[in-house]
Amino acid sequence: MKQDSLDFEELDRIRIRLIILGGVVILIFSLLASRLWYLQITEGQKYAEFSQGNRVRLVPEPALRGIIYDRNGAILAENRPAYQLQLIREDTPDLESTLGKVSQALNLSFAKMNDKIKANHDLAQFKPIILVDDLEYEKAMYLETFQDDFPGITIVVQPRRFYPYNNLAAHLIGYVGIVQEDWKELPEEKRSSSQIVGHSGIELLENDNMIGLDGGRQAEVDHMGREIQVLGKSVASVPGQDITLNLDIRLQKVATEAMRGESGAVIVMNPKTGEILAMASFPDFDPNLFSGGIDQTNWSRLLTNPEHPLENKAIQGLYAPGSIFKVVTAYAGLEQGVITPQTEHVCNGEFFIKGRSTPFKCWKEGGHGKVNLVDAIKGSCNVYFYNTGVGVGVDEIHKYANLFGLGKITGVGLQNEKAGLIPSSKWKKSTFKEPWYIGETPSAAIGQGYITTTPLQVINMINILANDGLWMPPSLLKEQQGLRPQQIPLRDDYLSLIREGMVAVVNAEGGTAKKVRFEEFTVAGKTATSQVISNKTLETLDDEAKASKKFQNHAWFVAFGPAEDPEISVLALVEHGGGGSKVAAPVVRKILSYYIDNIYQPKTEQAQQHSGELKNRKFSDRLNTAFY
Repeated sequence: MKQDSLDFEELDRIRIRLIILGGVVILIFSLLASRLWYLQITEGQKYAEFSQGNRVRLVPEPALRGIIYDRNGAILAENRPAYQLQLIREDTPDLESTLGKVSQALNLSFAKMNDKIKANHDLAQFKPIILVDDLEYEKAMYLETFQDDFPGITIVVQPRRFYPYNNLAAHLIGYVGIVQEDWKELPEEKRSSSQIVGHSGIELLENDNMIGLDGGRQAEVDHMGREIQVLGKSVASVPGQDITLNLDIRLQKVATEAMRGESGAVIVMNPKTGEILAMASFPDFDPNLFSGGIDQTNWSRLLTNPEHPLENKAIQGLYAPGSIFKVVTAYAGLEQGVITPQTEHVCNGEFFIKGRSTPFKCWKEGGHGKVNLVDAIKGSCNVYFYNTGVGVGVDEIHKYANLFGLGKITGVGLQNEKAGLIPSSKWKKSTFKEPWYIGETPSAAIGQGYITTTPLQVINMINILANDGLWMPPSLLKEQQGLRPQQIPLRDDYLSLIREGMVAVVNAEGGTAKKVRFEEFTVAGKTATSQVISNKTLETLDDEAKASKKFQNHAWFVAFGPAEDPEISVLALVEHGGGGSKVAAPVVRKILSYYIDNIYQPKTEQAQQHSGELKNRKFSDRLNTAFY
């Protein structure tokens, strides 16, 4: 009986063990089933994609951006290979170990690479993370050679925008940068295929044309992300369109060298065609800084510079035109009958307005004596133009300034071009709720007061004058489509008289810019100073403050030649340069000197005679000859 009792107890223990064991087995199978359900059903799609990604990848082939050339074929913007260090996380079994190896082998910051990975934590599977955008060639080759030691790390060759002349013509050429999500200007078919777009200058203006169409291929890769074979047919990329500018890099170099150390703008044009041969703004910048994404240090340096190096002062800088504006006042006076070619005024250095005790001053202490219009332009006599401007009135000055293209954008096509301001009585009433006072007109007559213009507007005005009233729109591109030439309703004889005065500025005794005189190449020009602060404010400053650069006037000089048949016009604006004849005129002289010695081709006597015959024809006849 006792034996039977023991047997039963043993059986109970066995039974309990079996129950426990069965429970464990059931639990294990339940967990396995649950995991299988999770993997196959809940996360099935994810891991299917994961598996596929380990086997097949889409390898893009970026399109080359169009090349930018100058008028003579010199390359201004091109593409060079850049070696991107990329990481695909899913191909890296031990991310920290791999990063450590890369950091040690290439002397790269582990922390910076890790920060980039963290910043891309929500990136789609098998999408590459760019750890280094432009890796040195030697380091790239090292990784290629020992790729097996760096699983998930790849070197991808990408086209990188390169500007061989660095800072030269930076504002005109522009720069590229990463495409923004809200970029609306990009064509739909190119919006997802391109990683960089133009952000300024020609790069922005011609962006749609210069962006190509990306290609690509499907490739089979191994577990380390290495390409094994191409699957199917590859789609070749289509490069963007090349662009040729009217710019002459030789003149651009000379202009830049002539302005070295100064702030301001230089523009060189052909008044007959409207071609922009050079355009420079100072200080400038290196567009190569932006090609791979500009770093915070350089970006802050550019933004905080008080001289605004990113601003294209040729089209965005607003300045009082000073005495160059006297050509507008002169024409308005002739057209309105306020003056004739023979009209003389006596300049004793002062001009009084009824009801005002303080006189308006001429720049020449003691005055110019008795002067006619040509003499007044030659010596830049303020008093002559005070008299003319008051006789004409501000609204007529406004009217003729508009005819010469002031107070409105030129339509050159570059972004953020400023229109400037030519005041009128209507504008004054609307802006200040005040009438225009006659005491404000003398300042307007000599290009001061409320008047503001851009350097491009000023040279555009002079081109109209030089070209017998025919306006050729400023042109950046060869065979540019856009604005058509216009004949401005201006009288030949009045324009000729003003040009005579401008020739005297450079070539006659008493002219304000005799330093720009050349033998056998007649230059017409005009100096100007643009007031930075009013005379009233200036009187409150001590001698040290008065001498500081920031309170010095801006200096202008504009010229064209040969005066009898102009082929080139040059403008220089030197911020806080003082007098136009001392600072701006030498800049223009250097450019003209290079042009005359290296580019200018004098016409034969027969060609000159034919040109003279054309200039004596009526406007309509000349237009027919030029355009039909």
